[in-house]
Amino acid sequence: MLEKRNQIIMVLYVSIFAIIFINIFTPFDSKKWVDNNTTLYFVWSSVLVLLGMVVVAISRVIMYRKSRHPEHNITILVYVIWVFVELILLSGVFTLFALIIRKHLNIAVVEDPLTVFLDAMRYTVFIIFIPYFICVLYFSYRERTAKLRALMGENVGFKSSNLISIRDSRGVLQLSVAKENLLYIESADNYICIWYQKNEMLKKQLLRITMKDISEQLADTNVVRCHRSYMVNLDLVKVMRREKENLFLELGVPGLKEIPISKTYGENVLRRLVPIA
Repeated sequence: MLEKRNQIIMVLYVSIFAIIFINIFTPFDSKKWVDNNTTLYFVWSSVLVLLGMVVVAISRVIMYRKSRHPEHNITILVYVIWVFVELILLSGVFTLFALIIRKHLNIAVVEDPLTVFLDAMRYTVFIIFIPYFICVLYFSYRERTAKLRALMGENVGFKSSNLISIRDSRGVLQLSVAKENLLYIESADNYICIWYQKNEMLKKQLLRITMKDISEQLADTNVVRCHRSYMVNLDLVKVMRREKENLFLELGVPGLKEIPISKTYGENVLRRLVPIA
């Protein structure tokens, strides 16, 4: 809840929810202030929400900075009290705004300021607590999911030195395959196609990740970049042949196409395949 990214998401989500809420429920009969002009009311409500969110944003900046210091421990109780103070401040801002607008437009005020403040608190509870509660559930779900993925990646035996583990662009483990079964990787725009053997049958799996990122993942393995669109497991190379000015690798697997070597990556591939004494 205290991470900068989560604080920004919460403020933005509350702002969107507040604009929708004010335009649907029109608190304080406020639509009459603009002669029931829907467009003008939307502009006015957006300005009002912006004013309120400035208060919340300042509050969240202070909370974030305090949470960075070890001597300031933001517990759940402190967080709840902090949100309650935000509720009081926002209610005060909305009350003051309503009283000033009513006086400026010469609208008859039946309620005393305390009644207006209590109404403002009631509306602010809906504006703040509902999106806050939804954000808490979302952040909690996301954190638990991340912990579960990390736990699975650490404890399901994927640390075996004989296995190559591959994660997608989100860092989620998608495939773990024995070194001797991983054949080659082929680029497909922002996706890659991993070709491997299972029970002597040719299999493939499509993942959303770039070749650059997968190259960095496999930097400590013998699966290397040999072409702009290909990576190959050098441990499985059976034949390297030249055809005119082009080089190709064959892995000796029936039905598997030959893998080209480009000039950009050719020197590195040759050095690893044919080391110079």
